[in-house]
Amino acid sequence: MVYSPVGIKCRSCAKLPRSALVTLGGRRGLKAVVTGLAAGTALGFGYYLLLGILNFLFLSLVLAAGVGVVIGEAVFRASGAYRGRATAFVAAGCTVWAFVVPLLVSMGASLGLSWRTVALSLTARGVLQWVVVAVGAYFAWRRNR
Repeated sequence: MVYSPVGIKCRSCAKLPRSALVTLGGRRGLKAVVTGLAAGTALGFGYYLLLGILNFLFLSLVLAAGVGVVIGEAVFRASGAYRGRATAFVAAGCTVWAFVVPLLVSMGASLGLSWRTVALSLTARGVLQWVVVAVGAYFAWRRNR
């Protein structure tokens, strides 16, 4: 006997037909990535704009969690409500994108784009910046896992 979502069944009856197995697929995967990057870009710039106005440590962690949840939800909906490791990686990666790209753009605009600028922009805020990124990525990951 096998436990299934609708009760106990024999092994042959418990097997799902091939059409019932949901996969992410290429088109939905691409849509999830594009949506996640777009949401990440917009939310990332909004995050740093708001953080520049209200510079408060606790607020940055709460906002990072919110950014992660919103990006996770955007990826979840764009993938056709698919949950799995693939969408979790996409959501977490897009959340890291949201926190890194605005820093690179602002430093690149003010200092010019070079390896030194990239290193400076990624280390300027110190360890706290990476804690904030990790919090946001965790919430995005959990939304899609």
